[in-house]
Amino acid sequence: MHLAEHCNLNCFSCNHFSQLAPQGFPDLEKFEKDIEKLAQITHKLISLIVFTGGEPLLNPNCKNFFAITRKHFPDSKIWLITNGILLDKQPKDFWDSMQKHKIELHPTKYPIKVNWEFVESQCKAYGIPLVFFNDARVEKTSFKTILEPKGNLDIFNAFTNCHQVGNCTHFGNGKLYPCNIVPNIHYFNSAFNQNLPITPLDSIDIYKAKDYNEILQFLAKPIPFCRFCNLAKWKSIGEWKTSKKDISEYLEL
Repeated sequence: MHLAEHCNLNCFSCNHFSQLAPQGFPDLEKFEKDIEKLAQITHKLISLIVFTGGEPLLNPNCKNFFAITRKHFPDSKIWLITNGILLDKQPKDFWDSMQKHKIELHPTKYPIKVNWEFVESQCKAYGIPLVFFNDARVEKTSFKTILEPKGNLDIFNAFTNCHQVGNCTHFGNGKLYPCNIVPNIHYFNSAFNQNLPITPLDSIDIYKAKDYNEILQFLAKPIPFCRFCNLAKWKSIGEWKTSKKDISEYLEL
């Protein structure tokens, strides 16, 4: 779940398209309504909930989202994924909320300056689990997410080879998506004057789903949008790079 659409980093070929997104945060009242419905329809049987973005710490109200989510999902693991830049600027009530609501900190380590000694000491003082999302010994590299704007790819091959399936289910505005590409593709479309369309079949509305089984069945099969993802060409480029906000970052050259 995004706590912010935008980011304070400018990553090459971001697959959330955060470097292309304007400032944006979820509405807290709508969020609570959606979380309550999600808990109801899933019988709270979600093992892991992840707050991400964009950069979630750009949201000044993180603690309220922590509290709401923990209220409705008392037994789920909850992770906060962050680039770490703003961790040493967080007020005491942020750390208190992380502790109270049992939020685990899973930062991604980029080749940028972050006061990790401070972060480690804070987590130790508050008893907050700290596990790097990638690897404490490995700094982030850039990954090229290649799309095919013609939409002529085989959806079954794309789906079965996609590393996001089962790992990156996205929840926002009352809808579940099997990946984070689809709910954020409008930033790509807007930035580059493209029209990679989303259909009602690309997500499932938790207010219209009859039960949890229908949701799980939806997440276990390809969606029409899979035809735009050129999974065979996705690749690491070996180093972390900043974005030039050019469409070539998402196309096969």
